[in-house]
Amino acid sequence: MRYLGIKRLEMQSEIEIFYALFPEPELAKDLITILEDHRINSRLKAEYPVLGVQILEMNVHTVSKRPSLDELANDKQRAVELIAQRLIAGTTKEQVPEKLLSTLEQALSICQALSALHADIHETARVAAELYFLIDDHFQGLYKPMDPISAPLDQSQVNQNIGNFGRTARKISESIDSEADKSPPGDAKKANDFGVPSEDRISELLKALYKEKGIKPKAVESQIDALESNRVQDYLIDLETLITDENGLQSERDTYLYPEWGIDIKDYRLNWSRIRERTLEGGTDEFYKDTIRKYAGQIKIIRREFQMLRPEGVVKLRGQFDGDDIDLDATVQYFIDKRLRLSPSERNYVRTENRTRDIAVAFLVDMSGSTVGSTILCEKEALILMSEALKELGDAFAIYGFSGYGRDNVVFFLIKDFEDSYDLRVQCKISTMTNKQSTRIAPAIRHATTKLRRREEGTRMLILLSDGKPLDRDYYGNYAIEDTRMALKEAQRYGVKSFCITVDREAAEYLPRMYADSRWVVIDDVLKLPAKITRIYKRFTT
Repeated sequence: MRYLGIKRLEMQSEIEIFYALFPEPELAKDLITILEDHRINSRLKAEYPVLGVQILEMNVHTVSKRPSLDELANDKQRAVELIAQRLIAGTTKEQVPEKLLSTLEQALSICQALSALHADIHETARVAAELYFLIDDHFQGLYKPMDPISAPLDQSQVNQNIGNFGRTARKISESIDSEADKSPPGDAKKANDFGVPSEDRISELLKALYKEKGIKPKAVESQIDALESNRVQDYLIDLETLITDENGLQSERDTYLYPEWGIDIKDYRLNWSRIRERTLEGGTDEFYKDTIRKYAGQIKIIRREFQMLRPEGVVKLRGQFDGDDIDLDATVQYFIDKRLRLSPSERNYVRTENRTRDIAVAFLVDMSGSTVGSTILCEKEALILMSEALKELGDAFAIYGFSGYGRDNVVFFLIKDFEDSYDLRVQCKISTMTNKQSTRIAPAIRHATTKLRRREEGTRMLILLSDGKPLDRDYYGNYAIEDTRMALKEAQRYGVKSFCITVDREAAEYLPRMYADSRWVVIDDVLKLPAKITRIYKRFTT
């Protein structure tokens, strides 16, 4: 670490001081630039989906113009370049070399913290420091500053492109006030639902129009300029109607509204599906007991295997450059090497580390009518086997089911929430699971993702158990497949990994598209599901 005099510190900004803490300040500087761009872009994509799509398209084009990995001086340079490309565009220009793959995946996992809504510049600095040491530990060679990968957003250019929300709102408000001044005293304005809007309300409407419909303030301003002043307020009513689409659902207490991706309009339909949470009432635990007896031998093996996956807790790492204690064996060897005039190792310390699994997983189970018979039974058996395994492993887990009929009635069954213990009550709930009605997968995925986003674990996963295509009233075919694909893409954007298990033998035609942003597997015989699910989970999480 570089130490600086007090006078020098006083002359530097806070960020310059941060850079100077590292042996290679330029590496720290590039990491801060990359990560802060990523943090801001993540926030923009969440707040303004239309703008997010435009940013992504621009960034994918930018990545295509980046230098080849062969043109870079060393693997340290290549690692930073690959991290930058994946963060800004979700892809890389060329295939990632095998020797860099593990480091890249570790880096991307660390960066997930920046997708949180509360992430700020201090979180960026923390992540940058963690990445710095990850890269420095794995790769040798001097770091040369990379070519700028993207220019920072210029607010004046943004305003020139989309218009200024505040200025346009002020202009509209002045136009309405001017028309009011012309009205004869005592002449009542025409009553309407919008009322006489304030400048702040107009500004919020303009932001909603851009966020949800991609309509720019300058486009609204152009329309206003072409209208007679007495038509401006009616025009605003039309715009608000556009936002609160009459086909959109109205909020209800204790329900949750989600958008739906419409491939036909290439945009979201807002407030289009309603989640109704229901606690599945437990019956008896007979099914649970029968399953434990049926799979007794397998459960014993699973428990033993998952116990072996459980971290040891506190471990001692010998042969370290620094640590909490002296490594006696290494120290003895150090003096022997010195006596023999050999170059001694400086790894003479023991460091203790806490090693724990940091995983939260939600199982989302299809309880539609098509799961009648062996499918729902095997899903229940699989959940029991997984729960027994996770009880040994200690991973935080939840179990949810879904079904319903129509977009206004997507039922989300709470079988085990993250805070619930895996006890007799949960075992009875699993036992009482039955097939219900239709399959509107996407809203259930979005709701499960919302629950996972609240978790603080470093790794958050969604495992979907389904018997096939999404199918509901007015919701089928390519439309339903694209909405499901988009819901999984949203989960990925929020740092939730997904794995989809289906028992549909005819799934090959649509699964690659529907699960394009998720890992997936087809089990050709539903009876194999209980035996395979624990192996799938173990492979997915280790």
